[in-house]
Amino acid sequence: MTAADLRIGTDRTDITPTAPVPLAGYASRAGLGPASVVLAPLHVRSLALRAGGRPAVVLVSADLLWWADDVVAPLRAAFAERFGLPPTSLVLHATHNHSGPQTSRLMTPSLGPPDDAYLDHLVERTLASIGRALDGEVPVSVETVRTPTEASVDRRWARTAGEVPRSPIDRDLTLVRFVDASGATAALLAHFACHPVVHHGNAVTSDLAGTLADVLERETTPFAMYLQGCCGDVNPARYAADGTFANGGQDDVEAIAAELAHLAARALPRATSAGHAAVAVTRRSLPLPLQDRLPLPLVERMTARGDVQGEWARIMAQDPDRYRRDPVLELVKLRLTPDLALLGMSGEPVSRFGLHAKEVSGGRCLPMGYTDGMTTYLVTARHLEEGGYEPCEAPVYFAIPAPLAPGAERAVLAEISALAAEGTMAGSTVGNEKLT
Repeated sequence: MTAADLRIGTDRTDITPTAPVPLAGYASRAGLGPASVVLAPLHVRSLALRAGGRPAVVLVSADLLWWADDVVAPLRAAFAERFGLPPTSLVLHATHNHSGPQTSRLMTPSLGPPDDAYLDHLVERTLASIGRALDGEVPVSVETVRTPTEASVDRRWARTAGEVPRSPIDRDLTLVRFVDASGATAALLAHFACHPVVHHGNAVTSDLAGTLADVLERETTPFAMYLQGCCGDVNPARYAADGTFANGGQDDVEAIAAELAHLAARALPRATSAGHAAVAVTRRSLPLPLQDRLPLPLVERMTARGDVQGEWARIMAQDPDRYRRDPVLELVKLRLTPDLALLGMSGEPVSRFGLHAKEVSGGRCLPMGYTDGMTTYLVTARHLEEGGYEPCEAPVYFAIPAPLAPGAERAVLAEISALAAEGTMAGSTVGNEKLT
């Protein structure tokens, strides 16, 4: 099979709320009411991939905080019914945008309450976008290149002014370029690991991730899709020495996106072939081990509290079966060529897991969080010892029964290793460029 055997279709559809809605991502917005101001539109972008006469695989990326489990299942079912494709051939990814609507009915209201009318609108707009992408069949070859950036920082280190030891993070901006028969860029994937949290106000925007895709579409390609890496402990590098974060406006969002787009434009001429088409989807599931749960009678007493702990307790008390179940992490590998794959997780993984995926795959797997659902933060045993938001507070907001057990890190790493190894071949790795 040659590179020309790969055919793609693309679509970008506006999913900006048409009426004021509450936003998701910051508990500090609680009580501010629905957002009525739109600083930048939200989009869902769909990429349909066909190779060797096989059924299409569809990758979707949306300017949302995540795709919640209770949205993924019905959307997949509707996808299968409408297009006659296996539900497992749909991969739903989110940029982790903190300035868009909530998509989950399963989490604490402090993270942002869902709007049912918007969710109905979102599902229908997404299906329409997928349909238009499936109508396209542009023959393409695939190229890749990566370039380091200085736009991100280990936020646990930065926000504590160095009290928490610094951890390695993934600083690479990786580009996957789909080239048509004329040599033009038909589509571009931009993979980067950084929380898109430049903006904190009560207004709708696609923030850093969606804005980067918008800039690339204005300057480089008719279609650009942002893929969010393992950014659970990574924020934009906007911290002062005392740990204060510089909240920004839309002009700051645009400036950072422009810097990254400039790096992309400089790197693209160095892109190299990723090999022949070999599109395939592989999935795995992993129950996440948790620490000991609080006794249920204590949880029931906590339901009277008026804070997020009370919200969590009411969710647990109303659904004892959920309280007893371990959350399940879904993992998916979308192979594009034998030497290039996307590896997604239905959680919020910290850098350790993304760096591991790249290491064990020889750079052939691009790791993504916020894919095909949302469980909780995926943290390390060291993070559990250090404490802080990601390991200790976030499980309450995400409404899981207890924090992760220390052994969860080892279990997730093993699952990533196994999935990365499936269907791999020796060959080229993603091209490098040094930052100068």
